[in-house]
Amino acid sequence: PLVSTVTDDDEEDDENVDEARWHHHHPHTGRLPQPIPGGGGEWSWPCMFVYPSHNHSDFIEFFAESDILALRMAEAFPELEQGESETAMPWDFNNEFECSKLAVYFEVHCTEGDGAVIHPECVEKLKDQGATMRFYESSRALKGDEGPEMATVARCLERKHLHKQRKAWKKKHRSLWAKPAPCPVVRVHPAATLHDILTDKRMVVPNFLVTFMMFPEEHPAHRAFLKERNCLGVLEPKA
Repeated sequence: PLVSTVTDDDEEDDENVDEARWHHHHPHTGRLPQPIPGGGGEWSWPCMFVYPSHNHSDFIEFFAESDILALRMAEAFPELEQGESETAMPWDFNNEFECSKLAVYFEVHCTEGDGAVIHPECVEKLKDQGATMRFYESSRALKGDEGPEMATVARCLERKHLHKQRKAWKKKHRSLWAKPAPCPVVRVHPAATLHDILTDKRMVVPNFLVTFMMFPEEHPAHRAFLKERNCLGVLEPKA
């Protein structure tokens, strides 16, 4: 029989593997939360709706903190009117994506505690404002916003950082294949506002992008997801 093996050393030499992991460290969009003009201190955030059961997603550029999650869901997935049998999404073959039929979750990141060794594919917590600004400027440079020379510098720094992460993880766990368990999740009540969600102590926003995972309630992928992930409870709307 033919036998193929993959070692950590082989992976170290694969530059594409390293750079494919950078999305765990740098923003998907390069956008930041921003204050709403005349909003009395309210902010809007970039958000992503991810649909693992169908391998699709939607990007919402401006999601105000006072917006109720269900209203944004209804914009994307309105209820079928009487006499209608098909949703508007061409990829929703079984017509499962209606607002009232979806279960919504967010992932709980950075549960390792301060000083813990972080796997290169996990979210690394930004500890202060300075680290946050360096992170954002580095992401701008990698996107090419600061020119080719700064992009090269940022790429070298990120490679060095990931090399240190990989080395520390391998020292403790002997292999990069010894990955941590999937991060836990929290189910979100659709009547919660974005502010309710962001102020929950379990919420960490990776890459400045608030991300929700949505499943049709009765879909097999939803059942498989709950078998794999530890659900910590339901985030209810605040009074």
